[in-house]
Amino acid sequence: MAIIGHTGGHSDFRLPDGTDLTGGEMAHLADTVDESRLAVRKVLRAGADVIKICATGGMASPYDQPEDEGLMEEEIRAVVDEARRHGGKPVAAHAQGTEGILNAIRGGVTSIEHGYGLDERALDLAGERGVFVVPTLSAAFTPIDKATMPDYQYEKKTRWSGITKKNISRAIERGARIALGTDAAIAPHGVNLKELGHLVELGMDPMSAIVAGTRTSAELLGLADRLGTLTVGRTADLILCDGDPLADIGVLGDPSNIVCVVQDGVIRKDLLLPTATAVRQP
Repeated sequence: MAIIGHTGGHSDFRLPDGTDLTGGEMAHLADTVDESRLAVRKVLRAGADVIKICATGGMASPYDQPEDEGLMEEEIRAVVDEARRHGGKPVAAHAQGTEGILNAIRGGVTSIEHGYGLDERALDLAGERGVFVVPTLSAAFTPIDKATMPDYQYEKKTRWSGITKKNISRAIERGARIALGTDAAIAPHGVNLKELGHLVELGMDPMSAIVAGTRTSAELLGLADRLGTLTVGRTADLILCDGDPLADIGVLGDPSNIVCVVQDGVIRKDLLLPTATAVRQP
């Protein structure tokens, strides 16, 4: 689903000659309050369940820095209001630098994605407003390889890696409302639970990390009445693992340790009974 950002910002995939590398499918550019509202209407028309915006620059974009501000606070506020007017969809903000994080929180977003520049002001404000933080630490913990990265990305990643770990560690210590998430381009699907280990490495206890990936994530998505906890009447989503993740959270990050997966009451994986795949339980 298309992200919303401003011309020349993190979501602008155009070359200097105007060629859009994605064919216009990955982003809606908005440079005014009215354009921001229109962009929300377009992504909702396309069926979006969550509105994603760029409140700052980023690591992989050639035209900006993570410290750069993206959509302005009044534009973010318009996005949030438009989402409210059409079903109350959550608004997630790509936000890495401090000032853009503050703009996003003041603008009323549901979650801060990345949050590498979270400072005390931002943590206080996020706490006051119940804003979620999705730190995507897999990106920060991925080895930085100069040989495979453009120079601009290598410079930004090198400069921000230590800052990220320090600030997210402080957010954990402060009890920020953290939900699990990774950058899909950085952490391939299937190994995304390695993120739990990164949270624990920065100071979160294993059970809190598991809660971040279950109950808190369901709360962020507005699905806590159906998902996220093993409760009578909820959707039967659960896994069984070979090992004790409270003793070694890394157990969950290795798919070979996941011996059984049940989704909505349907067995999707069972290493003990491999022929039982996709069998609905009574």
